[in-house]
Amino acid sequence: MKLRNIVSQLRQDGIEVILIGSKNVDIQAVSSLNNSNETKISFFKDKKYLSSLKETCAGAVILAPAYQAFCPVPMIVVQDPYYVYALVAQLLNPLQKTTQRHPDASIDDSAQLADSVGVMAQAVIQSGVTIKDGTLIAAGAIIEENVTIGKNCRILSNVVISHGCIIGDNVTVEAGAIIGGDGFGWANHEGTWVKIPQVGRVIIGDDVSIGNNVCIDRGAIEDTIIENNCIIDNMVHIAHNVKIGQGSAIAGQTGFAGSTILGENCTVAGQVGFSGHITIADNTHFLAKSGATHSISKPGVYSGFPAIPVSEWQRNSVRARNLDKMAKQIKALQKQVDELVDRD
Repeated sequence: MKLRNIVSQLRQDGIEVILIGSKNVDIQAVSSLNNSNETKISFFKDKKYLSSLKETCAGAVILAPAYQAFCPVPMIVVQDPYYVYALVAQLLNPLQKTTQRHPDASIDDSAQLADSVGVMAQAVIQSGVTIKDGTLIAAGAIIEENVTIGKNCRILSNVVISHGCIIGDNVTVEAGAIIGGDGFGWANHEGTWVKIPQVGRVIIGDDVSIGNNVCIDRGAIEDTIIENNCIIDNMVHIAHNVKIGQGSAIAGQTGFAGSTILGENCTVAGQVGFSGHITIADNTHFLAKSGATHSISKPGVYSGFPAIPVSEWQRNSVRARNLDKMAKQIKALQKQVDELVDRD
């Protein structure tokens, strides 16, 4: 794609762009600054890589106005280089699309699929399903009865969307994810576990991305809800009746126990755990391996187990590293006290 065409598309998307240098560079791929050539485009946003910018052989670089004097190649000058890089990468790596229905797919006669819905080999679409325009159902995916899927979704290989679940528009569900499997509901009667049917659904809003092998359990009675514009990394478990607020981002191997409510615009780093029946305030952020064992009403950054404000956790961590030194000091002081007592 010619650099001028990339810039033209960005301007159509409402991005303010200044193009400096040749408009006719032929861009074929994205790359890093250090491993580039004249057919690749890169980006620069961190001044610690300034030497790489000065020496780059890229066909073009996306950068902010403050750094254009250091760039030796054609450049796209914008206010938010990383965001624009994401848009350019999408242009150069378009998503797979098809409107064909593979003959090996199984589609129930009662299912209502828009004409532009593509269905790949070995996919199964059961009775009462509704799928709207532009959605792709990839190979091996199973869409159970009475599921509704919105426009321009990508339901990738071997995904299972269980009965009655609702998926909004522009949702991506990566391979192997299970949406609406049974929640962990059991009653113990005299030492025997008795299964409690899970009769709620999973409802997923618009513009949500769900990673590989994510499990989102259906509600026990009410619904499990993922609100608009959430991003969920691989191998996350979301238990029954959890609610994830809009705009939240959840990294890999995080686990939510039942009925947790995560507020809007929260970020959760990897391997964070949430105990059940707690509520987390909007704009709350958790560092990796934190454990949220109680409700948090004050926004901020939290870490540790149990999770506490990060400034407090940092102080405690420093003290923990000094425990051995402190123990030796206490022992020495105790010895001095004992010697004074013996003299008396």
